[in-house]
Amino acid sequence: MKIEFLEDVHTYVCDGIIIPSVSELIRFKFPDAYAGIPERILKRKATYGTKVHQTIESFVHNDVSMEEIQKKRIDPDIKIAVEQFEILRKTWAFHIKDMEQIVSWQGRYAGTYDMRTLDDYLIDLKTTAELHEEWLRWQLGLYYMACGIKHDFGFVIWLPKGKMAQVKQINVVPTEMCVQLVEDYEKAHPAG
Repeated sequence: MKIEFLEDVHTYVCDGIIIPSVSELIRFKFPDAYAGIPERILKRKATYGTKVHQTIESFVHNDVSMEEIQKKRIDPDIKIAVEQFEILRKTWAFHIKDMEQIVSWQGRYAGTYDMRTLDDYLIDLKTTAELHEEWLRWQLGLYYMACGIKHDFGFVIWLPKGKMAQVKQINVVPTEMCVQLVEDYEKAHPAG
């Protein structure tokens, strides 16, 4: 089974067939989660979140040091987010095993988790103004299922602009509920 991610259209393909992403499954579960928020604002916030993720990934992989980040001409909020991330990572003793890994469950959906620790806990990075914990419960549950990892909880490192960053433990949705969501999605979106 070969999973590809087509970045320009944010689409996962399994052996030549388009499959839903973790985000699509959760939007199916919570269709009104971002109702009323203008598309341009959602895009701007997504662009900011992507830049924070990329900078943190470069930092964790030692591609760039904290000193280099401070010297770069980048958004000051991104610099603050990376500093706060590193403080929380050290405080919580998170030892990062890998980042930004594509995973799939039976070729029926796919996604890219943010981080996995050496003891196989998943960590999601969020830069949103509000933390949507129910969304995270499903997101982490679907990622664990795709990884074949059994844990009752994962973590979020929340890096909101202008607020104190924090780590929260998130109790994940059980596997059987994740399977049911996939089946419900497939019934509503038959292949073919």
